[in-house]
Amino acid sequence: MSLYLRDLTQALKQIQEKKINITVIGVGTIGLPLATFLASAGYNVTGLDINEARVKQINDATVVFEYSDKLKKAVKLNKLRATTKSSDALKDAEIVFVCVPTPLNENLAMNNSNLLSATDAIIKNIKAGMLVIYESSVSIGTTRTLIKRIEENTKLKIGKDIGIAYCPERYNPTLPREILPQVIYNSKQSDIAYYTIDKVSRVVGGSDEKSLKLAKRIYSEFITTEVKEVSSIETAEATKLLENIFRDVNIGLVNELATIFPTFGVDVYEVIDAAKTKPFAFLPHYPGAGVGGECIPVDTWYLIRQAEENGLNPKLLKVTREVNDSMPAHTVKLLEEELAQHSKKISGSKISVLGLSYKKNIYDTRLSPSLEIVKILKSKGAKVVIYDPIVQQHDSRYELNSFEDTFKNSDALMLITDHDAFHLIDLKTVKDLMKTPIVIDGRQFFNKTKLKSLGFSYRCIGEPK
Repeated sequence: MSLYLRDLTQALKQIQEKKINITVIGVGTIGLPLATFLASAGYNVTGLDINEARVKQINDATVVFEYSDKLKKAVKLNKLRATTKSSDALKDAEIVFVCVPTPLNENLAMNNSNLLSATDAIIKNIKAGMLVIYESSVSIGTTRTLIKRIEENTKLKIGKDIGIAYCPERYNPTLPREILPQVIYNSKQSDIAYYTIDKVSRVVGGSDEKSLKLAKRIYSEFITTEVKEVSSIETAEATKLLENIFRDVNIGLVNELATIFPTFGVDVYEVIDAAKTKPFAFLPHYPGAGVGGECIPVDTWYLIRQAEENGLNPKLLKVTREVNDSMPAHTVKLLEEELAQHSKKISGSKISVLGLSYKKNIYDTRLSPSLEIVKILKSKGAKVVIYDPIVQQHDSRYELNSFEDTFKNSDALMLITDHDAFHLIDLKTVKDLMKTPIVIDGRQFFNKTKLKSLGFSYRCIGEPK
């Protein structure tokens, strides 16, 4: 008898005894760490993905990410394998996790095509007793529509024949050991670098009580902190949105302040550092050249579009997106002002952009503000060169440059992504290579005093001239 058809006590025991087969649909950024930890916990795990190259890398245990060592061990022990064939991956599966991307469509609403494809693959291979757990970030009510799709296309009933749960992913990507190991491992790391998958609490909602308890149990087999039950799938979906919208709104606030405070001769970073001495009711956020990635900006748009469909006008959320989306242009404006001080314009100037990924110490470039800044610069006639040693090792889609080619005869340097690797840059050498030693700092990364002592002209988002 398959998992969900057993009585709850027997099913929980089956999970604890690792006597189940698990499939993870989508073994990319989110799915592979999950699959790796499940396999490391002793389960037989199959990853299903449409990307043949990714599948081969997993089966060869050559994926470079934070948990490469765990992956190698799991593959060697035959606890984890991957395939592109849904029938192969799902034929014996009793628990199925869905971790496919849900990007924005052209109308800035959720594109659910990957979710529908994954659900249809399940439908074609479904059997009574399965437990399906969705992890992808979604609009509120999405999982409920997938439940309806399953019931309408099978003879099975949710809550009777199969179980459904929703547990939003919580993943903090960090720099893998294999990439520039001297940077991350020979320097002090922030606490956030230690939030590995097993140390991040989770939230789970179920279609019914049994689904909820079983989902909580499987996560508790590798999560060492709290797995919190909530009253409904919709509550779990909304929790994920709140987590990211909270960050988006607060970043939007400090980004707006970063354009206002300098006009009074006030440094926004000093203000934030002073405010965070208050031991309650304040959580520091910091301005920057933009907000990227497939979580923070995306989830805000999910809720904006859903609110509009319900006849509401989510003013704060819209303004937040407007402010954060304006920061690349604001950063370029600082560059134009500084170039003007040297009797130069963007047109015809060589501009060196440092960092292409959407945040530090990763190689993910999705919705990166750097891409928008490069686009603006090129539209204004600049010759743009990009330096990102982390992305360069991992992504061949972009034309990236060597250190010397990046800075030689450059008219300005724009720091957009604050990779720790950039601390290794010899600024004196950079100064000697550049034609015009201008630095535009999009993350308050550099030491202003040191740069000015070397002869650089320096502007930073949120700081007075």
